[in-house]
Amino acid sequence: MAEAIKDVKLEKGMYDEAAKQRLTFNEILEKADPSGEYEGELAKLTAYERQLVKHDIRVKGTHADIIEKFFATTTSTVLFPDYVAGQVQAGILAGSILPSIVATVSDIGAQTYKGLAMAETEADRQLHQVAEGAEIPVTTLGTTEHTVNLKKYGRRLQVTYEALRRQRIDVVSVFLQRMGVQIGLDESDAAISTIINGDGNSNPLVDTNTDVTDVLDYDDMTKLWLAFTAGYQLNTIVVGDTLLRKILNMDEFKDPDAGFSFQRTGQLMSPVGATMIRWSSAAVLPADYVLGLDSRFGLQQVIDGGVTTEVERLISKQVEQTVVSKWTGFVKLDTAAFNALDVTH
Repeated sequence: MAEAIKDVKLEKGMYDEAAKQRLTFNEILEKADPSGEYEGELAKLTAYERQLVKHDIRVKGTHADIIEKFFATTTSTVLFPDYVAGQVQAGILAGSILPSIVATVSDIGAQTYKGLAMAETEADRQLHQVAEGAEIPVTTLGTTEHTVNLKKYGRRLQVTYEALRRQRIDVVSVFLQRMGVQIGLDESDAAISTIINGDGNSNPLVDTNTDVTDVLDYDDMTKLWLAFTAGYQLNTIVVGDTLLRKILNMDEFKDPDAGFSFQRTGQLMSPVGATMIRWSSAAVLPADYVLGLDSRFGLQQVIDGGVTTEVERLISKQVEQTVVSKWTGFVKLDTAAFNALDVTH
């Protein structure tokens, strides 16, 4: 199979080229070795995966190679930084709730951003019959008053190459993914904090009180559902452990269909039809909050590229103290897409 794969001259400068073009390392490889030129099993692989096959590097399974295999040749060494970045990214996806709460992701190629915002009443949004010659109602979009600064999330590898080189690649992958999970958790905390406290443009969350202090019942859940005006829908709920227990023990949650779904799949179903997400970080989500959102409209994630590694250090086997990082920030696009129940008001 390896003989059928195109020879590609792998150089560390490909990472610089990828950064300049705002592309991933795999996308650079894809230009040199298009998947469309292959058939069968090779066509199902990414360009990066084909290079792993070309260099006989097995990264998973019971027969996974050791890390030292990446450094067998000067060309195979070039594949190592993207392996590290890819495993960290896999961990980020596993640990993050952003895919469930973010409306759009924008790679801005900078570390500061002035976003768009829309603030209008329901009456402003409505379309009206307009008499001939009359003025058409206007919806105004404008840049936010304050610049949103992206923050750097990262981890430093504390391991020597000598300690790492004889370890199986699939075992090292587990630890790299765990690093990524933590970055995903930290990013998610930042997103929730932005929803509640605002993005610096005088747009904190306006919450709704439950009917009785320290009591959360089904009527309060419907109150949260009704807090979303026409055109919006409560489709996602983020809640901490204490209030999640109360919701799970509501009679309405114990509906046979809802219970069967939870027991069969482990997926939380809320009494008001929204997807529930358990979030136990009390540092950003108050224990007395049931956070609701319309994930279609509310939050924008802005990034400056993806996961980055110190390519030069990794290729030179200087694994110790190398940094894996990602720049990210959040902008509230539409404040009407968020609400929350305050239980201890």
